[in-house]
Parts: sequence; structure tokens; C-alpha cells
Amino acid sequence: MFRARITAVLAGCIALTVVGVSNLSQAEEKPIKKLMGENFAGLQTILVALIHSDYAAVPAQAEVIHEHAVDLTQMAPEGSNSDRQTFLSYAYNLAAHALDMKSIAELLIQHDKAHEPSSLGSDQLREALAAHYGGTVEMCVACHNRFRKRVIQ
Repeated sequence: MFRARITAVLAGCIALTVVGVSNLSQAEEKPIKKLMGENFAGLQTILVALIHSDYAAVPAQAEVIHEHAVDLTQMAPEGSNSDRQTFLSYAYNLAAHALDMKSIAELLIQHDKAHEPSSLGSDQLREALAAHYGGTVEMCVACHNRFRKRVIQ
């Protein structure tokens, strides 16, 4: 009878530990999911800005994505050094693309405020902004493919 009680207590402790660890794991995922959701919303705003050639919202959205990329560098997975380095590479590239989008958009806003006619220079800036947008999306997809839990196995 005494052994049964000890076994029950130990089983209860193990169950609480497992629940606690799974809750901790879920707590760690929530900030990343929140960051990803905000990045996704920002990317949609930036895409609309690119399509309409109205860049006013881009710097603020790009800054949010940059801040999130910096936050992600603090969330790099433990484990193999290769996985950690790959994750950090994606985060740093995401940050660089975001800063470039912000800088280019600010130049385009200045150009538009000056009411200058479209020129080869401004067209190249628009294309560069679109390229950095694409690079941002590419980093998101690459990271998701490598690190996101697979829904379909």
C-alpha cells in the first residue's frame, strides 16, 4: 500500500513536470507567433504600398519587421550549432532587408514630396524596394521551411 502511494505521488510529479514543460514550450512559442503575425500584417501593408506607389506606411512597417528580426536573434534555438547559425542567418538577413526597405521608402517619399517626375533613378529605387520586399518574404519562407513544426508529416 505504501509503495502504491509513493508510485502515485511520483506519477503525479512527473505529470505536473510534463504539463509544466509543455506550458513553458507554448509560452515560448506565443511571442514568436505574435511577431510572425505582426510581420505578416506589415508585409501585406508594404505590398499594397508597392502596388499603389504610395510609400508613406512602409518605413514604420519596415521598422517593426526590423525590430522583430532583432528580437528573433534572441530566440535562436538551442541544439546543434548548425541550426542555431542558420536561424541567426535568417534573422540577420531579415533585419537587413527591413532596414533597406525603410531607407529606400524614405528616399521615395522625399522624391514624391518634391513632385519630381518619375526618372530612371526613382524607377530603380522602386525596383530595389520590391527586391528587398521579396528578400524579406524569402527569409520568412526559408526559416519557416527549416524550423516551423510540420503540420503534414
